[in-house]
Amino acid sequence: MATVVAARNAYRAARRQVTETRLALGRAILEAREQNISQLDIARELKLTREQVRRYQAEYERSIGKKPVAAQ
Repeated sequence: MATVVAARNAYRAARRQVTETRLALGRAILEAREQNISQLDIARELKLTREQVRRYQAEYERSIGKKPVAAQ
């Protein structure tokens, strides 16, 4: 049973790490946008769509209690 509990704990830790990393990406996108780097330029560099870039930024903004801005 200890193996099951350890596996569950590792899974939870991995999920937390993914969430933290995704939020760090959203924060970096927001900072780039504040420096007037376009969503399109960010999307091209990351090989994502503009919508994906917008969602990462919006998720970060929600996490800090900031209302996400509309897509530009």
